[in-house]
Amino acid sequence: MKLRYIADFSLIIRCAIASGTALRAIAFGGCLTIASVFTLSQLVLANTIRQVAASQVSGENAQLQTVKVWPGHGVSISFYNTREVIKKIWLDDPSRFVFDVDGCLEGLGKCSNNSSGAGLIHIRRIETVKIPGLPQASYGAHMTVITESGSTRKSYHFRIVAGSGTPEYSQIEIIGDTPSKPEEVKPKVSYTALSDSRHIAKGMQVALKNQWVTTDSKLWKRLNQLVELRSQGEELVVAASTTGVSMQLVEKLMLLGGKRFLEIPPQRNNPPITPNTGKTKFLWNQ
Repeated sequence: MKLRYIADFSLIIRCAIASGTALRAIAFGGCLTIASVFTLSQLVLANTIRQVAASQVSGENAQLQTVKVWPGHGVSISFYNTREVIKKIWLDDPSRFVFDVDGCLEGLGKCSNNSSGAGLIHIRRIETVKIPGLPQASYGAHMTVITESGSTRKSYHFRIVAGSGTPEYSQIEIIGDTPSKPEEVKPKVSYTALSDSRHIAKGMQVALKNQWVTTDSKLWKRLNQLVELRSQGEELVVAASTTGVSMQLVEKLMLLGGKRFLEIPPQRNNPPITPNTGKTKFLWNQ
């Protein structure tokens, strides 16, 4: 083995070169990291976590989830996120894969019924073992996982297969499904509110035709806001107050629009308004 010295960032770093393999010491702000000289495609990203929604592996809409396991690179299946407790596991073909858990499972002699349960499964790949009477699975080993959360039990299904090349992930994390946002149910607008808005709009057209109001006035804009609010189900008194239109004007517009049996909720501290069916006199200076 030959030794040589390399100066980098005012640091003297010792670099060892062996036959066929080169190890480089790389300095980052005074911290040394030993890295093998390989191409980027050969780098092992062993800290990758893949998330899978629980509904994709369990329930009516579930699909068989494939889990790859590489030589010397096991893969874990985690239920920590959903807070489910693993109670039992079946691996239909243990000739190529073995698994372990971070707790106890039902049916094992060392575990009591009260203390059984786990949250994570770790699967490892082994050399193929011939087991008498057990046919080897051609399309991967089927794993069934039974979990428990409160009084609810679920079954999850995975296909365990041998991975090749660079490992793609280290853990499958089962996560809870995001609840769909319930559609906002708008209250049904009453017939009276729709009738009021139509009669006010008709009365506005009569007033416009008689040149009692113009479309470029502030009052016209407020009246349109009044019609919109009332058509959406807003109380007539509240809509009038919000838009700054007097109830007297509202009453006269509805009469012009053809409404006859006028019913206006009484305002607080004011007596009910009695419709005036006589000669109409408008108050446009609002």
